[in-house]
Amino acid sequence: MARPLRNLYPKSLHIRRRHRTWMGAMVCASLAWGVWWLALALSHWLPGWLPSLGLLGFLSSLPAMVGLVLAIVTIRARDVWIALASIPICANGAILALPWLFERELSLLFGVGS
Repeated sequence: MARPLRNLYPKSLHIRRRHRTWMGAMVCASLAWGVWWLALALSHWLPGWLPSLGLLGFLSSLPAMVGLVLAIVTIRARDVWIALASIPICANGAILALPWLFERELSLLFGVGS
């Protein structure tokens, strides 16, 4: 059955806003991971170039913190949104924890430290 008045019915923009917020959180996580991957690639192709771990941690934590805030704002009281919001929360949280969790391995990889 045709529904000619369907386009006149007001649509809920709330869900679209949450989806855009979720996408923004994932873009921030991708940017932060891109900092680490770019540093790894440059240290491989340019062996004389050694980034400091503090600088890498700082540059990757800026978009990760923004992404974590966006991911927390995305949470709703529905099971589906809690599950969906856990993806950018874990992605951005892992980036923030990376320098502390793997400090020894990263210092060996980049040739810095003991």
